[in-house]
Order: sequence, then structure tokens, then C-alpha cells
Amino acid sequence: MIDQVITRAIDGLLAIRRDDGSWQDTLPSAAVATASAIVALHFADPGSDLIAAGARWLRETQNANGGWGDAVGAPSTLNVTPYAVGALHFLSPEESVEAVRRGLERIDRFGGMAAVGDRERCKLFVMCQQFLAFAGLYNESRIMRLPIEVILLPRRLRQKVSFTVPFLLSWGLMQGRTRVLRRVITRRALAYLDELHEFEGPGGGYQESPFMVALVCIGLARAGLRPDIVRRCVDYLRATVRPDGSWPVNRDLEFCGTSYVAQGLQEAGHTSELERTRDWILFCQRDVAFPATGCPPGGWGWSARCGWPEADDTAGALTALAGFGYYGDPVRRGVDWLRAMQNRDGSWSCFCTNSFVDLDGPCSVITAHVVTALRSVGAAGEPIARAVRWFASAQRPDGSFTCRWYSGLTAGTAAVLDALGGLGLAGSPTATGCRKWLLANQNPDGGWGSPSTAEETAWAVLGLLSVGETSAARRGVAWLTEHQRPDGLWEPALIGVYFLDLMFSSDLFATGFALQAVARFRRTVDA
Repeated sequence: MIDQVITRAIDGLLAIRRDDGSWQDTLPSAAVATASAIVALHFADPGSDLIAAGARWLRETQNANGGWGDAVGAPSTLNVTPYAVGALHFLSPEESVEAVRRGLERIDRFGGMAAVGDRERCKLFVMCQQFLAFAGLYNESRIMRLPIEVILLPRRLRQKVSFTVPFLLSWGLMQGRTRVLRRVITRRALAYLDELHEFEGPGGGYQESPFMVALVCIGLARAGLRPDIVRRCVDYLRATVRPDGSWPVNRDLEFCGTSYVAQGLQEAGHTSELERTRDWILFCQRDVAFPATGCPPGGWGWSARCGWPEADDTAGALTALAGFGYYGDPVRRGVDWLRAMQNRDGSWSCFCTNSFVDLDGPCSVITAHVVTALRSVGAAGEPIARAVRWFASAQRPDGSFTCRWYSGLTAGTAAVLDALGGLGLAGSPTATGCRKWLLANQNPDGGWGSPSTAEETAWAVLGLLSVGETSAARRGVAWLTEHQRPDGLWEPALIGVYFLDLMFSSDLFATGFALQAVARFRRTVDA
């Protein structure tokens, strides 16, 4: 039975592999990206036929309780509902009367405008207030002035915050409230955006993200600055819109998906037809430094030659290359990149070093993946020892780990356990705590998550197998076996999270990790 599951997964993955050896993943359409895109087009390309289509998509995806989650089917959230309400009332008031009424009622149940302005409850509070102000539902003069003066700080200080900076600068220019050194600030802010464009390439937009591209477009279009950048943003939005009129928050996470799939195929012993995949991974390495986050050359990003270099995908690249038996100079440069980006406390963050700002802070999953990567390529030493000490300090009293990029506690707990098991530290107090938490939180159906998901179940199985816990892993593999689709793949779940409660999924994440888990279980049982 296990052999059949693995064979179906391999056949299903090879059937959708691209000619260059990589895989294209799919992210769900996002309400914040769609609302931002149609507002941007209103200011930069007002005759666009995409505005009405995007507004229609927002109306059709409103939840029954009147709110919106970021992805279709996600719970309504205070981060998203004001976005959609403002965009609809601003751009299509007649068609959206009922949707806006229900949305405003949902905002009231969240706590009204006071809740929208609470930065602990609403991480996107400035954007939400601004979209409501566009619609005449909020006083624009009350919106917080963005600290665009950060562009005057030394670069090493600005590098403590990553992908929110393009928004901050473009909207700071839009607010136009800076009096002192306005000309210098404007010049430096625009030079920063040009620097990003040069790094990402002509087709990359900003961060391969329609959401970020739309925010930059809104800011510059309203400020009357740089029509060339505005036009590029419009072109990017036109290139990334989906047939139903929506946009995802990111164009794709193709590199993440490809590296996870490659690791799954390697666990299954299928590497003979993956030379193109290995070469594509090598092609995606960035050979220049990235000034925006202060990282050196040698890293990988989430998308081919466009995504910003970050620790998780650099770790994924090294782990996959080790699985191919490749240890050439790109691996050495990748190891050097990871060593340079380790935080002082021994952890790793996604983009930056030594930052505790939201998604730029230390992450248990990313740190665990880096430890696994360094071990896989034979780069043991003090960086791993420091990370192990950080695991011990960051573990919760119940044995679990939080994670900045995935919802729930399974992702971080399982990843740390997998990393420690790979190091031969299965008996350590940290690993013991992880193991106990995973065993205590396995669902009656054998999976993990609320409800069980392919991703969380696969992560838990991988972690438990690394410390020799086969009984619970067997039940998890049974769940994965029962939930494999006829095409050999697994259904993705909304388990990715950003900005507090905006959720996303990736189909290749689910299948890549599920195949790793099932294949490792077979190998463990055979051994």
C-alpha cells in the first residue's frame, strides 16, 4: 500500500513538472491583494476593465457573516474586512450597497473604527484606514503619518526591516507631510525603489507580490511621482490577474515548492531524472549582495531570480543539493550566506538579522530548516550549537514552539524535533518536550491540525520518525494514505500565515512534505 502511495505521488508530480525541471505552485487568490490592485488601477489606469471584475470577485467571496478572510474560505478578520469594504464603497458603490452594509456591520462587531486603529489587533491598520478614507468612511487626517524619514537612517539600521519598506516609503510620499529635507527624502526613497527594481528584474514587480506592487502604485500615483514606476506596476498587475478577476498575494512560491518536492522525491529514492531540477536550483542562486536586507551573495529566494534572498529557501536549496550529492562551490557560498545571516541569539529569521519586528523576527521553523541544511552538507560547528541553545530557550513550557510563518504549534514543534533528531539529540530535554507535545496533540483520526491537514500531519510524522517514534507516525501515514487524491497529490490547507491572521496555502507544500513523510516512513520501517 505504501509503495502504491509513493508511486502515485511520483507519477503525479512528474506529470506537472515544467520543462526546465521546476514546479509551478499555486497560491489562493487574496482579498487584500485584489482590493489593493483595483484601487491602484483606479489611480493609475482608471479606464481598466479589471476594476469591475476585481470588485465583483470581492462581493462574491464575502463570508456569510459579512466579513472577509484573505483567502476564500478563511475566517473573517479585522485585517481584511475594512480593506474590502473601503475598496467596494470607493469603486463600485451602487453595485456593492448590500456587501458594504454587511461589511460595516461586521466591523462594528469587531469593535468598530477603534478596533481598526488598534495596531495589536489590526496589523494593516494604516492601509485599512486609508481604504476606508478613500470611500469617505474615515477621516484621512487622522491616519498615522508613516515615518518616511527612516530612509535617512544608516543602511544597517534600515536593514532590520524587510518587505514593508517599499510600502512605507511610497505611502509616506503619498501622505506628503514631510517638511524638513523633503527633497532629499523623496530622492532617496525613489532611489531605494529603483534599487529594488534593478535587483528583481523587469518582470519581478516588487517582491513578486501583486499586493506590494499595488501599494507602491497607489502611493506614487497619488503623489504624482515617477510615472515610469507607476506604469511598470500597472503592467505587472495586468500580467498577474487571474481569469476570475482576482490576484494572489504573491505570484508564486515556485522555488519553495520545487525544493520541497525535490526533497520528497529524494526521500522516495527517485533522483535519476532530476538533473534539470538540480540545475534549475543552482541557476536560482543570487550571486550579488542585496542591500535592502544586508545579505551577502549566495542566497536563494522564493521565486526564480526575483524573490528576495532569505534563510528558509537558502536552507531548502542546500538540503536539496545535498540530496542530489552535489557539494560544489554554490553550496559553500550558500553555507557562508547562512552563517552571515544568523542572529546573535543563535536563531535565524527570514530576511534580516537581529530584528524582532513581526515577520522579521526569529523563527523556529526557519532555524530548524537551516540546522538541517547545515548538517546535510557537512557544515557542523558553532552555528548549529548556538541554534540548539536557542531552541532550548525558545521552547514553551508545554514543549511546543510557535512559528511566525505557519498557524498553530505543529509546524514549529515538528520542525525542531526533526532537526534535533537529525543531530542525534533525540534524548535531549528539548526534543523530549517536542515529542511529548506531538504525541499529546495527535487527532483521533491519526492526523495533526484543527482539523487534520496534510502539511501538519507530514511535519509531525517527519519529526517523530527522526527520534524513532514509529507508532504515532504509522497512524499519521495512514491518514496521509487515506487522503491522497486520485492524481497522486494532496489537498493544501490554509496553514501559512502573515501579518497576524492573513492565511495562504500552497499545493506543492502539501504534496512535497507528504511525500517526504510517507517515503521516510517506508525507509524507516524497511530499515
